Amino acid sequence: MKKGILLIPAIMIACLLNAQVSLTTLVTQGPVIAGESFQVQYVLEDDGAEADFFQPDFKNFKVISGPNAYAGTSYDDRGAVKVKNITFTLLAVKEGFFTIPGASAKVRGQMVRSRPAPLQVITRASAIAKGILSDKAPPAEGTYLAPGEDPVEKMRKNIFIKVSVDRKTCYVGQPITATFKLYSRLNSRSDIVKNPGFYGFAIQDMIGLADHISETEVVNGKKFEVHTVRKVQLYPLSAGEFTIDPMEVQNKVEFSTSAVVKRTEQEIVEGVMPTEDELFAKPGFKLAETSMRTEPVMVKVHALPDTNKPASFNGATGKFSLSAELEETEIGTNREGDLLVTVSGKGNFLQIAAPVINWPSNMEGFAPQIEDTLEKEVCPLEGKRVFRFRFTSTKPGEYTIPAISFSFFDPDSNRYRTASTRPLVVKVSGAGTSTGTAGEITAKKTHSGIPVAVWVGGGATICLLLLAIVARRKTRSVKKPVAEPVVAIQRPGVHELLKPATILLQSDEISFYTALRKSIWAFAEQEFGLTGSSMNKRALSLALEAQSIAAADQQTLMHILDACETGLFTGAVSAGDKQQLLDEARSVMLKIAAGAL
Repeated sequence: MKKGILLIPAIMIACLLNAQVSLTTLVTQGPVIAGESFQVQYVLEDDGAEADFFQPDFKNFKVISGPNAYAGTSYDDRGAVKVKNITFTLLAVKEGFFTIPGASAKVRGQMVRSRPAPLQVITRASAIAKGILSDKAPPAEGTYLAPGEDPVEKMRKNIFIKVSVDRKTCYVGQPITATFKLYSRLNSRSDIVKNPGFYGFAIQDMIGLADHISETEVVNGKKFEVHTVRKVQLYPLSAGEFTIDPMEVQNKVEFSTSAVVKRTEQEIVEGVMPTEDELFAKPGFKLAETSMRTEPVMVKVHALPDTNKPASFNGATGKFSLSAELEETEIGTNREGDLLVTVSGKGNFLQIAAPVINWPSNMEGFAPQIEDTLEKEVCPLEGKRVFRFRFTSTKPGEYTIPAISFSFFDPDSNRYRTASTRPLVVKVSGAGTSTGTAGEITAKKTHSGIPVAVWVGGGATICLLLLAIVARRKTRSVKKPVAEPVVAIQRPGVHELLKPATILLQSDEISFYTALRKSIWAFAEQEFGLTGSSMNKRALSLALEAQSIAAADQQTLMHILDACETGLFTGAVSAGDKQQLLDEARSVMLKIAAGAL
């Protein structure tokens, strides 16, 4: 009886093992040529259960596209088995022996993993020498236009453009990867006449035309030359339903009217199409034109949960760590120190704001400078953002900068998390120089052409004047004790707030519009106390109205914010408008600052 009872769990375990979902890694057979793309496929048995797929880190390869999921059927001793194929297109960067890492999937709470697969990458010369690759041009199957054949119908079947996204639902701040590809079997020149608008998203380009990324894919049994026109990361700024607008392309296709073997050529440009005479003014060829566009893609963005949302949360989404350090632990009075706060990890770095620093009494901090070191080819963005806070103090003593906190939402666990640093201690000495590197600091802040004696003499005179003032105050304080005056912290003015945008005026559009947009929101925070989730146009409009700011000035500020977002998300604002926009921003911010006093 006992043996029978013991057999039951054993049989159940065996059944569970037999029913366990498998995950398999499939890689292109034979060596891959350096500089060319290839496919990696992960095959997951699809038994109808929800499955979370975790892609591996392809650190030795460049990811061209993926993950792309397709349903399919495989056959084994059990018969037909439904599977889900998750494919990636990778670019082999250099020759050598590599390992394609296995992937993981979570099915019914259980993790399954695929095995890694070996891969050899060889040079093109080696491939030709081994007979793997021919040095002769392949025939152009689709370029011949037979008598009476309709060129429009032939173009429809042999050249098209499409967009793919890795997800259509996400949280605010969780990235979506959008890839635009042109498929062609023809000799053509394609011009991008309209780039898609990414309204409601912060964007980070990953691949563009200048990268010249192409591969070969089989569609309906026919080989197509596939060009990656653009690949971007899109970070949603707010909840709601948004549309990735179509990309529009105009094509000029050259057909051969004689059955001559000719190599297919595809050129993609952005700007102006050449004339017909410039392109194909040759006998024996026929020119045809066509326009095409990608389908619009609807994306649903979910709001981040309110449950357990930390008070310090400011929109960061991903996985991050936090560290802080002082460049010097001892500085002189009225000298500037540097506090470096570093956010590291993966996530929406484009939207990460500076953490709040609770400066001790008698210590003044300034708006931080931002330094990014990011892997832009990885999604989500991976790397670090360093906030450099300058601070100073007029009184000697030992000061403790409290622990700094940084909260973020982790979409993998669907939870908020908070990272914190340890408190930092800085000593402010009575001397007016920083210890250790006083000569260096003095050299940075003075002109090397002025004699040292002049600086020493001037410094001594100032010190004597300060001592006289202090002695006079002490004499007065004996007669009548007074409360110690509170030193008001000087807020940065409009010109100071706009300095980053002014510096980046001649830089690229994304950098300039990002800086100008941040300057306006820093101004809104300073003037109206808008922080965190209240930093939106609706709240800003209400704050302006509450302060009785003129309607025309309200509209101007909103127009500038709209222009920044248009330039940032679509690149549609011309470079000549940047100076005008900056001047308008400075003018209206000065008027609003005066009216809000």
